[in-house]
Amino acid sequence: MLLRGPSGTGKTLCAGTVANKTMEIGAERGIEIEYIEVNGKHKKSEHEAVHQIAHSLEMSLDLEQTAKRGISTSSKYDRIFEIIDEHLDLAIVVLDELDLLVGETRSKDEVPAFSDILYNLTRSKRIGNMDSSISLIVTTNSPRSLMDGLNSRTASTFNPSEISFDDYDAYELTEILEYRRDAFRKGVLGDGVIELVAAASAQGEGDARFAIDLLREAGNIVNRLEDDMVLERHVEQARDEVEKNYVADIVEKVSHQKQVSLLATALVAIHGNPVLEREPILRSNCVPSSVGYTLYRWVQEQSNSEVRSKHSYLRWMRELSTYEVIKNKRRGRGNEQGMFSEYAFPHLNPESIVQIIVEDDPLLSEIIGDKETIRTIARSNLTEFAS
Repeated sequence: MLLRGPSGTGKTLCAGTVANKTMEIGAERGIEIEYIEVNGKHKKSEHEAVHQIAHSLEMSLDLEQTAKRGISTSSKYDRIFEIIDEHLDLAIVVLDELDLLVGETRSKDEVPAFSDILYNLTRSKRIGNMDSSISLIVTTNSPRSLMDGLNSRTASTFNPSEISFDDYDAYELTEILEYRRDAFRKGVLGDGVIELVAAASAQGEGDARFAIDLLREAGNIVNRLEDDMVLERHVEQARDEVEKNYVADIVEKVSHQKQVSLLATALVAIHGNPVLEREPILRSNCVPSSVGYTLYRWVQEQSNSEVRSKHSYLRWMRELSTYEVIKNKRRGRGNEQGMFSEYAFPHLNPESIVQIIVEDDPLLSEIIGDKETIRTIARSNLTEFAS
């Protein structure tokens, strides 16, 4: 199955609920079923993800643990098939946010890691010579990125039933938040606060997780200020904090190539600002894609890293826009000169984006220290673009 829709709309929760219910029914009927979950956002490679599946099965069935290192990926697959065939009738594997599992060390000619994982798991009966079965539930915020990343072999095997999860509306979010009212002492939530939080969340993300975080953070602010009641001003203050935390969490966990693409774009916004404000066709803090890509190439060359195509850069930036990290807008240049994409930073300013990305990367930190070169590249290319 493929569960698609924005973050916080219940895809993972629904998958887990259905899997657990299936296990209960299986137990009643003498059918051995186990359910495991792997999040693509938290894995950097196919090997890590496959190891997590094997490790989770071993833990669930109280089997001897195999080492993470020193064992090939193909051997890990063999271990998974062996466990399932010997101990289970069915394994339900939930691959959460699978489109984020690209694989950092892969070249531009290689398919994403998630394509290989889907190929091996969907053909497990043949590859592993199994009598037992694997059922896959894949969740994604970006179904197009996922399906476009499959090679022909995988696409011919992975033909899922699709279920779309839509954004929650204000009424639905109000119902969800009412179940969280008992987290607050009686009388602490001001009149209409839950409705306000629901409305604010519905207008933006339509995300239940965001709404719950927003209500909790508003309560935290009241605690810190030692106020008596959660009011509208606390919700507004909490909204800024929650949005920043969401973006920071995503930026920290996306692949290195996406981080460098985002870093380069933010650097153009920072160092090219005088040109962005001066040229009529440009807008302050909005970076044209061609200039962002030029600086991306420079950063990758300075670090002796692989430079991917502009098409890849544009695709990564589109994906980042689906997660609300940036805002992606198409504009016309006028005089029949065609269209271009420009990127803005709606939640975290470019300086904060840069700080998050380079914080644990000494090489990138050293590269962005060459402010004069970055300034020259950004401003000269912006001026050329606007001419």
